[in-house]
Amino acid sequence: MKPHPLYLYALDPTHIGAGGYRMGRVDLTILRDAGTNLPKVPGSSISGATRSAAIHSLPEGDQQRAMDYARATISKKNKNHPHKGSQDPIASIFGYAEGGSDGGDDEAKGESRIGVVSFRDAEILAFPVPTMLGPRWVTTAHLLERAVCGNVPRPASEEQVIVQAGAAAPARLNLGWLLLSAAAKEIPFPKPAQGLPVFDHLKERLVVVHDNLFPAIVNSNLETRTSVSINFETGAAADTALFTYEATPRGTLFRGQIDLDDGRFPPEIITAAMPLLEKALTLACTLGLGGMTTRGFGRMQFALVK
Repeated sequence: MKPHPLYLYALDPTHIGAGGYRMGRVDLTILRDAGTNLPKVPGSSISGATRSAAIHSLPEGDQQRAMDYARATISKKNKNHPHKGSQDPIASIFGYAEGGSDGGDDEAKGESRIGVVSFRDAEILAFPVPTMLGPRWVTTAHLLERAVCGNVPRPASEEQVIVQAGAAAPARLNLGWLLLSAAAKEIPFPKPAQGLPVFDHLKERLVVVHDNLFPAIVNSNLETRTSVSINFETGAAADTALFTYEATPRGTLFRGQIDLDDGRFPPEIITAAMPLLEKALTLACTLGLGGMTTRGFGRMQFALVK
């Protein structure tokens, strides 16, 4: 198994819905990790958007063939495929499950295979927060260590933050509504070989906070928007159609992982998968991940570490 860290930098606010209305301060909440209560981009969202974009990243001849196979796969009968999944350029990489040619017992004759690529959840690595010195990106020593950074300084207590050394460091720094003492130290930060230009900008403005404070800072600085459905006959707002929803703000840096299964698949499939995966990620991140992409949500820049 070859792991490839995936960094996603949000160019727009991101809304990955939790699947319905909830009782609380907003109607449409975003998906959170059950253990940390922090927003994340689930691997299923990245996988689905990337697989869809991969079809449109193929040459024209293969593209139509892959679209025909995809339409047959999502049909209710799920058995009138134009060709086998092993012969499809997308299904052979992302996996497939096919029904039998007839109903009844023949359904057991369908073929299925796992994908060559596996998508892991992308968790927040650095989160933008307004301060009296402009925006700063908040993280923790634990998150940086998981991103393979060594010698990460840790705050002495919850009342202290570590700011990046080099510039004139303030004695105290506010993070939204919190005012904490600050200490200047060198903070390591990952920089992929084919990374994002914004990595240097983020490193200069990095702030390490205590692990106990990080969830409260993130959840209190999420973006909350209000929208209303439009009555298309009058062009005005529809009655009783006001709703609110959450989003992670633009500038959030996520870190996930994509695995290529080189243990169960031949090298030629692995070799063909990586270029297509990069093209598909480029298109998927341009079109946007998550919901409300036509309202200006979801665009990303990505860096895939090979």
